[in-house]
Amino acid sequence: MNLLDNKAIQISIKNLKDKIRHWQYVFFSLLLPIMFTIMFFFMFGNEEDPTGRTDFDYGFPGMIMYAIGMGTMNAAIMFAQDKGSGMLDRLDTMPTGRKNMFLGALISESLFLMLQILIMFFIGYVVLGLYFEGPLELFIGFLIAVVFGISAVGLGIMIASVSKNVEIANAASLLVFMVLIFLSGSMVPFESPIVFFTPPFWAKQLFLQLTVLGDGFGDLLYSGSLIGVSSETIPITLGIGLLIVFGYTIVFIIIGIIVFQKKTKF
Repeated sequence: MNLLDNKAIQISIKNLKDKIRHWQYVFFSLLLPIMFTIMFFFMFGNEEDPTGRTDFDYGFPGMIMYAIGMGTMNAAIMFAQDKGSGMLDRLDTMPTGRKNMFLGALISESLFLMLQILIMFFIGYVVLGLYFEGPLELFIGFLIAVVFGISAVGLGIMIASVSKNVEIANAASLLVFMVLIFLSGSMVPFESPIVFFTPPFWAKQLFLQLTVLGDGFGDLLYSGSLIGVSSETIPITLGIGLLIVFGYTIVFIIIGIIVFQKKTKF
């Protein structure tokens, strides 16, 4: 069977073409995290610690999670637009199947997120010259970011599924996305037990300790982004943290499919 004949692939191609047609929205969704990255670099990227790393070397993984978290909004808006235009209504009368609709949206948004991650990598590690331990660690960090991105997309589709229109989907996804990002300490690092209940924290912390500190999966996770002599670890290894990231992703996708499969009227 030709892969391009797969219904989920066809839907994902349709979604990507829609993004190209609405390139202004895509441009600004990419520009926002880049703008914050450059701004924070000039604020925190000069003073080095005894290891030669700057505060922003430790903070950049949080900016990557912020950029990926935009996928929640992008997916919610894209999906809500299809609902509002009647596209999903028409697809629902065809032998396409809601599973293929969901998978098509998940594939297209995940591919777009990979592009966002690669752009952030280029800005951070090539243009700004931020520190990373090595190519292998950076590649593993990329994979972790992709897994977290898939969970962000699943959350966005879930929000759009229960939203009546694009405006509600946009507002609800923005609220959820910003609350999770700030409570995780990704944007502004802080020490609090609340961070452990947010998906971005686990992805950000894994990325930080693997790519910046050079820790292995058997090492203990720190309790926050504020890495220093007074930093404390928690009794959870990076390996278990990776399972938590996968767990969040699986749960969001399963719940998203359940919500989406409900026979509600578009």
